[in-house]
Amino acid sequence: MKKIFAWMISIMMVASFAGCAAQPPASLSETSNQSSSASSEQGNSSSSSSEPVSSVSSAPEEKADIPEAVPAGETTPITLTIGDTVLTGYLNDSTPAKSLMAQLPLTVSLNDSDNDFCGGSLSIDYEESDVQSGYQNGDLVFWPPAGNFVIFVDDEENSANTGDLVHLGKLTESQDALDALSGRIDVTIAIADTRAEETAAPETEISTTSSETEGSEVKIKITVGGTELTATLENNATTRAILEQMPMTLPMMDLYGREMCYRYGAYALPTDDLRSDGYAVGDIAYWAPGGSLVILYKQNGEQFERQHLGHIDSGVEVFEHTGDVEVTFEVAD
Repeated sequence: MKKIFAWMISIMMVASFAGCAAQPPASLSETSNQSSSASSEQGNSSSSSSEPVSSVSSAPEEKADIPEAVPAGETTPITLTIGDTVLTGYLNDSTPAKSLMAQLPLTVSLNDSDNDFCGGSLSIDYEESDVQSGYQNGDLVFWPPAGNFVIFVDDEENSANTGDLVHLGKLTESQDALDALSGRIDVTIAIADTRAEETAAPETEISTTSSETEGSEVKIKITVGGTELTATLENNATTRAILEQMPMTLPMMDLYGREMCYRYGAYALPTDDLRSDGYAVGDIAYWAPGGSLVILYKQNGEQFERQHLGHIDSGVEVFEHTGDVEVTFEVAD
């Protein structure tokens, strides 16, 4: 009887470690807390300092909005191939991301863990300062406790206590593309072939109306619901590409309580004048790594690299109450 009981206990222990995590936010954060506690005990036993040693700072009791992950420097476009599906994304310029990049192309098998897909056993170089808490849907992450590669796909709003995360990059796909992933998946991560994107498109003469001022700026009309706004666009490579598509109606997402966003796809539009500084309420901008056309309707003090496109003259506060909504852009009469 004792042998049978011991055999049953062994089977239960093996089964409990078979998957990445049944409930990722809970399991990852619990592991993070355990790691922090263990580190603290080791630090107290080996040093007279009263400062506990922890790889992850404690999360605030109330979750603040997690801003869109904007890389500090250069990014590297990548593809994640799952069967016949090819997803686009990027790796940031951090040491851990470069460590992964040196191993590409790489295929990993990932398990569906509700809010994420995780698996593999990677060897990634990282420092304590690289370890963070919280994620956004689409984030690509290394999880040191198990050496896992992780794709987060859901529940970003409740992720503040999900710790032990080393951010590597991000998928630049829509939420629908993330929701379409299911079951156990084999993912091949590779550097994207951008040679076609780097081939400059021929200059196209843009026909504008008399609202064009001094040949350098163009007035456009932005319609949301029954509200019409006017904006002034600069004359640059990105605005010229966008003007060629007008009139157009885009399904825009309300993100982070500060911006309306439509994602064309990573590096889908040309850029020629990137800047990295703060923004003004009413600015229209393009964030190349995500291919994101954004209308910034509220200030949070963030600075990030982007192509400035123009500015909405007035009334941008209407977006504070629309949520996700279709927005129409057209050249003003």
